[in-house]
Amino acid sequence: MNINVFQKIIDILAKNPNGIPQSYIHRSLSVSKAYISIILKDMEKQGIIYRTKIGNTYIVKLAGKAPLNNKVLRLGIVWSSEYLFLGHFAKTLKNLYNIDLTVNVYSNALQATLAIIRGEVDAVLSPLVTQLYAYILSRNIVIAGGGAGGGATLYEFPKSKTDIIISSEASSMDLCRLIASKRKIIEHEGVRYFTTPNEALEFIKRGKARYAVIWHPLTEFVKPIEHRVVIDCGEFEEIKHCCTLALSKFIGIENIEKISAAYRNAIIEFLHSPVKFIDWYSSITNIDSSILRKALNAYRYTYEIDSKDIQTVVDAININIPQKHAMLNAIIHI
Repeated sequence: MNINVFQKIIDILAKNPNGIPQSYIHRSLSVSKAYISIILKDMEKQGIIYRTKIGNTYIVKLAGKAPLNNKVLRLGIVWSSEYLFLGHFAKTLKNLYNIDLTVNVYSNALQATLAIIRGEVDAVLSPLVTQLYAYILSRNIVIAGGGAGGGATLYEFPKSKTDIIISSEASSMDLCRLIASKRKIIEHEGVRYFTTPNEALEFIKRGKARYAVIWHPLTEFVKPIEHRVVIDCGEFEEIKHCCTLALSKFIGIENIEKISAAYRNAIIEFLHSPVKFIDWYSSITNIDSSILRKALNAYRYTYEIDSKDIQTVVDAININIPQKHAMLNAIIHI
């Protein structure tokens, strides 16, 4: 599907919440009637729009309300020390576009990423690999910015009673596990997935995990437990980006461009003043400010992401689907 045409259709429908004749769309975009019909059928199957036939005419409407009408960007994040630039992002959105930022915190990557598919949030900061899975499922998101890399570590706990490895599902942690296993860096009997940070700590404390792939600040909490660092997941080229910025296509290309620009500016400002909003971020995540300051040395930040980064992850993930490389279309070039 042509992303530019898709976005233009979303923009037209967002401006006409009561619906418009299908014929109006192809005339407005100077695109063939047959091509628009194909795209609209695909959008209808995905639940993005619905069409009502009146006589010989289809009336087309968005399936839900277009976000940002009230100038609020709803952002989902994974509970982590990773997004210390969020205060700068909130400030930039407000100053440049008078958009307020609200933040929902989720306990794992899947929950956060599913939130954008369900329409609970307009944007999400979650693992790149999780967003690629989500793109294949819905095609309703675009990856519009980079973020942080590093912060995740693969540990061995020699006093464990099992040879199980624990990880969070469909995440950068699980990609790290997969790569380490394929390269024979570790050998384990099976995988057990945790759904919350506390659950991961319980597995480790009770000796139920020989290996664990966890992220900061969980890495701080396991320091008192006897362990061996196997590898920093950031050493793998495939995990250059841990979490990235994905935006809902429903907000329209104009808002996507604005938010992407604000995001880029926010990370640049953050790199010049990294501690400015740590207390603000602490109040959102309930992670102690002293722990967050340690995270400044655990992560590296870049607002850029390109098709090569996507290609590297696509080649690495263990997924067998038709047109796997359609995942490359998840990134938007602005």
